[in-house]
Formats: sequence, C-alpha cells, structure tokens
Amino acid sequence: MTSPQATRREALRGIARFAGYSTLLSMVGVQAAAGFDYDKAPKWALVIGNQRYAQWPALRNAGNDAQLMADTFKALGYQTTLVRDADARTLRQTIDQFSDRLAQGGVGALYYAGHGIQFQGRNLLLALDAPKDVSEASQHGIVVEELLKILQRSGAQASLVMLDACRNDPHDARTAKRWRGAASDGFAEPTRVLPGMLVAYATQPGERAQDGTGQHGPFATALARWLPEPGLRLTDAMEQVKRQVRADTQDDQRPMVESSLVTDFPLTKRPVAQASAAKPAALPEPLSWFQWSDHNRLMVLTNEIQRRVAAINADDLPLLEHQARHGSAMAQAVLGTAWRQGFGVSLHQQRSAVKAKKWLGMAAAQHMPYALNELGEMFYLGQGGPRQADVARKLFDEAARLNYPPAKLNLMQVQLESTLNTPDELPGVLRQLSQP
Repeated sequence: MTSPQATRREALRGIARFAGYSTLLSMVGVQAAAGFDYDKAPKWALVIGNQRYAQWPALRNAGNDAQLMADTFKALGYQTTLVRDADARTLRQTIDQFSDRLAQGGVGALYYAGHGIQFQGRNLLLALDAPKDVSEASQHGIVVEELLKILQRSGAQASLVMLDACRNDPHDARTAKRWRGAASDGFAEPTRVLPGMLVAYATQPGERAQDGTGQHGPFATALARWLPEPGLRLTDAMEQVKRQVRADTQDDQRPMVESSLVTDFPLTKRPVAQASAAKPAALPEPLSWFQWSDHNRLMVLTNEIQRRVAAINADDLPLLEHQARHGSAMAQAVLGTAWRQGFGVSLHQQRSAVKAKKWLGMAAAQHMPYALNELGEMFYLGQGGPRQADVARKLFDEAARLNYPPAKLNLMQVQLESTLNTPDELPGVLRQLSQP
C-alpha cells in the first residue's frame, strides 16, 4: 500500500512538472526555509557508510565514520537511519525512503562515506557492487547532482549534505590504503547549490580525501567535534571543521562548503545559564592552521616541507600546482622551496627564482611563517630580482611576530646591517665591542 507521504510527494511532483517544477519548488523552499523554527522542526538524518567494496579496494574507516556521524546526529535530536555497505538497489531505495520522510518538512541531514568518481563530467557516489570498469560503475551508484535535486524537491525546509567521498584512484597500490576515492582527476566542480541547502565536501574538486590512519577519517572527526558545539551557528561550525581538517592533514585535505541556507542556526542550543547571560562576543576569525605560537611545531612543519622538497620530481608538479592554485599553503611552500633550492638530479635539475617567488609569495600572503621567512631571504639576497633589504626586513618582522625562530635570527642580521649603515663602520664597531 502506498504511504500518504509517498502519495503526497507524487502529487506534488505532478503539479510541479506541469507548472515548471524547478522554479516553483525553489521559490517555495526559500520561503519555507526563511520562516521555519529549527528547534521545533522535525529532524531526519541518513548516514551511509560503504566500506567492503566487491571490486574496488576496501576502505578502513568508512564504516567507523558512518557510525560516528550516526551517533552524532542522534545526539543532536535527529531521527537517524544508518546504512552500511549498500549495493545499488539498496542505495537508491534508502534515498527514496529518506526523501519520503522529508515530505513532512523540517531538516534533513545526509552523510556519505565511501568511494566517489567523476564520469563524463558528473560526480558519482559508488554503490558497494560497482564493477571495476568505470563506464559500468557509473550505473551502480547515484549522481551527486541528482541526489541534491531529490532532497531539494522532497519538501525539506533545509538540507545538510556532507560527502566524505574521495578523489583519487584506489587501484593505485601506493594510495589505496590511505585515500578514499575512485578517480585520479577527482570530482568535477560541483554545480550551484540549490536553495535551502548546505553541501560540504571532504576536500576540493580534483583532490583527495584521507581515509585516516586511526579509527576515523579527518573530515568525520572534525564534523563530530564541531557540529554539536553549543550555540555555534552552522556556518561557523563548518569554518572550524575546515580549519581542523587542514591542520590535521597539513593542507593535504581542504574541505569545501557551499551554502544557500536563508537562515543560520546552531545545531545545539546554548545552555540556559549561558543563553540568559549577556550576548557573547562574536567568534574571532579562526587563525590559519599553521599559525601556532609553539615554535617547536613550526620547526617540525619546516622539516616536513624540506622532506617533501627532497622527494619531489617533475611528475609531482601538476598535482602540487593544482593544490597551490586552489589555496594550499603547504603546496605553495613546497613548490616555492623546490624551485628556489632546485629539484631533480644532475643535468636535469630545475631551479627558478622567479617561480620560487611566485609560489612563496602566495603562501606568504596567507601569513605562513615559513614562507614569509623564505621570501624574505630571497629579497635580502637579491634572488629573482634586485636586492631589497627593506622588503626583507618587513617579511622577517612578520614571521618573527608569528614566533618563527629562523626569522628572528634573520631579523637580527638585517637590523645589525642597518645599524652599521656602511661596511666602513665595521672596524669601529668591532673596536668598541672589544673594549673592556
């Protein structure tokens, strides 16, 4: 027997098709989302964890992450459905059932952990029974853009979609155990987010999301940490998620969040005692993940950059350049240092001060202490252009302010040089210092 909710949904779809459903439902969705009360609204969550693939490499933590997010949504008051290892039929049935529930209105949250691919310009979440051939695999899953349309037409006043799917080739033995994903070129650029919806991707288009080396992946770990934070509005929570994932992966993974929600709201109310107090000050702008006050951590990061530079080869450049152009300070620093120091072997070694300045300049613009100092050294030494000690001093000063030890030493040297003014004064200074 057909449920009343399903009958209602089919009736709405019929009217929508007749009247031009996309425009009609978008307008209704925006108006409903603008006036709904999140605290009183019904809340539904669907959590999918695909881990034990038949023909694609199994994932270590997709199931763990799904359980973690199911527990998180339950604690947040969502009626939660957890589905593990869904084949194509189960995946589609589960999403249809979820859409039926959302016909009652309220808020729908969907989290997916598993493999994802890009095929013919469309992004696909892979079902458990997806065959190894990519063209055939496209028939065993659900297209992300279609998924978003299903949710937007369901009647939900707000939809929260979190895709912990990946963007690399799991058939590559070097990365299969570390990354979730199914195509080296990653997901395509997502289409524009539909009204009343927030969509969070575990990482940038064309890049890779980590499966995690512990019990959970970095994206699920950050979501579970920040979504329940009392009084923290959803958009602020997602900013903290992005910052934490970037820090935990050293910029190897940078989540992307797109929202068309009309209203912003915390998923957990602030405790009554706090809510009755004076309105708290606005959250400060989160610092970049590499702006630590602990100089030991800064030096560990410096060693990691140098380690990556020592291992770089020409084949690594396309991915690094893609990451750098899309804002990865780590990739920018590695590229800049590699072009400055040179990479490759013997006659094939490559070096370019101009390219080094370009990439280091991009990282320095994000106030990365390491890059500020490296760029300062290039200006101080006249590498890639005329020597500019004043510019170098400003760069060293900014890096020193961020507690970067090498910059403090460089700043002392520049300050000493400016005190001496000319080399002729050096003997006099030395005589003065030698006096008892």
